[in-house]
Parts: sequence; structure tokens; C-alpha cells
Amino acid sequence: MRWRRRTTPVGFAQEEPDRRAPFTGAVPSELPSFDFEVRCTVVWNASPAWQEKACREVVAHAINLLSNYSPTHADVAGTRLAADLAAGTVLSNDPPVRVRAEDVVVTVAPDQLELAQQHAQQLRQREVAAAGHEVERAELTYLKNTVFKNTASAALWWLRHHDYDVTKLSSVVEDLNRTVKIVAGDDILPPVDALITALDALIPDLAPSTRYETHDQLAKILDVLGKTENADALRSQLRQHSPGD
Repeated sequence: MRWRRRTTPVGFAQEEPDRRAPFTGAVPSELPSFDFEVRCTVVWNASPAWQEKACREVVAHAINLLSNYSPTHADVAGTRLAADLAAGTVLSNDPPVRVRAEDVVVTVAPDQLELAQQHAQQLRQREVAAAGHEVERAELTYLKNTVFKNTASAALWWLRHHDYDVTKLSSVVEDLNRTVKIVAGDDILPPVDALITALDALIPDLAPSTRYETHDQLAKILDVLGKTENADALRSQLRQHSPGD
């Protein structure tokens, strides 16, 4: 139902005089569990029997409008609601009944307003963080699909950032190639290979027989832990690099 003023056409019966009733109540905002407090005077031009319908119409419009506003925007919401309710609307054409509201005030309890402001700040921080993550994802996608798509594109990127000094390019080609593999995910070692690499780096000077025994013990530990597939892969590596090799 659209709120607007209506005039009585010439020749129609005289309408009832205006009647008034105060209204005070909580109306939900756009944030769950955060309410506006609405105070106004409901005005209708009919018998007192129409008071309940008039109040319900005013409250229904207040709920419909204020559900789109944050508690932090109570002043703006109150101005809009006051304008709408002052325009009024028609409850009935037979008999002719109009309803409007005066002295409309929309407020928020101080504790609710403080919580709503904190909520709005947290929401802004999340939006800023999400925007930052989106930029980061876009940059990573660009680097992966364009700059480090292959060694050639990586070399061109490096040259653009080093005044096209081709004399130094050869010294960084291996690093660029390595970076391309890392970005593509081709540099990730299988679990067993990574385990062997880590052990060899930790204890690099083991004699071949001791190294073989250490890896064999690791295979047994993996069996005990239920990692049978990894244990078998480790033993396969041992057979390829037995102490006699």
C-alpha cells in the first residue's frame, strides 16, 4: 500500500474528525537482534474502532522501511520514515478512512548503538581484508599464468626489471627455471623422496651401509604406524640404492 495524501472529492460525505493515539515500540533493523525504537502519534479520521487498524498500518510500514537500515543510520532512517508517514495512506474507501503519523522519532538505545558501531567496524575490516585477499589472488594468478608460465616469460620479466642487461641473465636462469617449477607445483617431492632428502641433508656423511640400515629402520617404523604404502615405496628406493651399488 502506497503512502500518500488523499483529499475528499466534492459532493462526498464529510469525513470523521481526526483522532490521535500515541505509539511506542521496537522495530527490527537490518541487523539481527538490533532494534530501532519508534515513537509517534498515529492519526486517523474515523471512529475509535479504527485505532487498531491504523496503528497496525503505521507499524507495518515502519517495519518494511527500517529493515533496510543499520542502527548506525537512525537519523537518516527517522527522516525517511517521518516523511512517508506524514504523507499518509488510505485504509478504506467506504467509509473513507486515512491514516498518517506525526512527531515521528526513531532512536537506538546507547548500548545497542555502540554494539552496532562495533559490528559495522568489524564488517568494514572484513571487507577490506577480503578486498586485499582478492588483489593478492589476482596477483598470484597473474604471476603464475603470465610471468612464471615458463622460463622464457620469466627471463623477459627479469630483463624488464634489470634494464635488459642480458650479460647477467645467464647467472639467474637456473633460479628462474627453479621458480617456474615451484610456481607450477612441479617441484614438490613425493613424501618418501622428501623424507630421504631431509635425512640425507641432516646426516650427509653416513656410510652407504649405515645409510641403508637407517632407511630400513624408517621403513619398519612406517609399517608400525600403518603407513604401509610409504614403507613399500621406501623399500623400493632401498633396492635401487643398496649398499653394493
